Formats: sequence, C-alpha cells, structure tokens
Amino acid sequence: MKKITTLFLASIFCAVGLFAQKTPVVATVNVQRILNDYSAFQAAVEKVKGSVAPVEEEMKKMQENIQAIVTTGREAEAKVKNPALGDEAKAEAQAEVAKLQGQLQAAQVELNQFRQQAQQLAQQGQKAELAPLQAKAVEAVKQVAQDKGIDLVVPINAVVFAADDLEISDAVIAVLNAGE
Repeated sequence: MKKITTLFLASIFCAVGLFAQKTPVVATVNVQRILNDYSAFQAAVEKVKGSVAPVEEEMKKMQENIQAIVTTGREAEAKVKNPALGDEAKAEAQAEVAKLQGQLQAAQVELNQFRQQAQQLAQQGQKAELAPLQAKAVEAVKQVAQDKGIDLVVPINAVVFAADDLEISDAVIAVLNAGE
C-alpha cells in the first residue's frame, strides 16, 4: 500500500511540475535589416569604406598598369614570332619581352601588397568601428526581448517559418536609432 501511495504521489508531483512550466516566448529578428536601418552603423560602414577607398583606387591604377604591360608584352611576343623580322629586331623584341616580364612580376607583387593593406584596413575598421555597434545592436535586441517578456530571439534567416507578428526588428531599430 505504501508503494502505491508513494507512486501515486510521485506521479502527481511530476504532473504538477509539467503543468507549472512556463511556455517559452519566442521572437525573430532580421539582423541584416537591423544593421541596414541602424543609422550609426551605416555611418561607420561609410567611414570604413572611406578609409579603404584610396588604397582600392591605387589598386585599380595598378591593375590598369598590369593590363598595359600585358598588352605591350603580347605585342612584343608577336614581333618575336614574326618571320619577316630580321634576327636583330627579333633579339630586341625578345629583350623587351624579358624586361616586360620583370615589370609584370614586380607590379603583381606590389598589387598583392596593396591588397593585403586594404584587407588590414578593412579588418581594423571592422574592429574599431563596426564591432562596437554590432554589440550595441545585440544589447538592443536583449532590451526589447526583456521589455516584451521574450525568452528566445532567433535570427529570421535561421528559421524555416515564423509568423510575422513574432518579428521584433522594428522595435530594435527604434531603440538603436533613438539612442543617437
């Protein structure tokens, strides 16, 4: 009899425990839209782009120079292969091809150095300018979730389906832009 009573009481406690649990409240956010509509973040993106722009402009000039070297090199190679030219002209063209190959290699090395510099500038800008604002956006999501009694917030792009009324992106954007 004691076993039955104990079993009965244990099952009642389990049942009460199951019913007493709160159903979690879930919401979604569109992270990309939040960052696109967060004016301070967009200003920081423009600042980072501005710091990288001169290097990218220089890289563009370098690429044009490389293309000019390649074009000139092809013309010189065509001279070398021209059977109508004399040996002296062919030798001059061959020397020009060798000189252009050296210029091409040097220009490519310089271009790669500039690419690395542009990547470093972009990464520094990401750390200095964008990362703090991304952290602020996460805090805004937490604040909105706490204000609305939300237990779980997931990015909309990680969800197969969610009802539109679960999205809190507009509220998060309002909190972020109000703080400016």
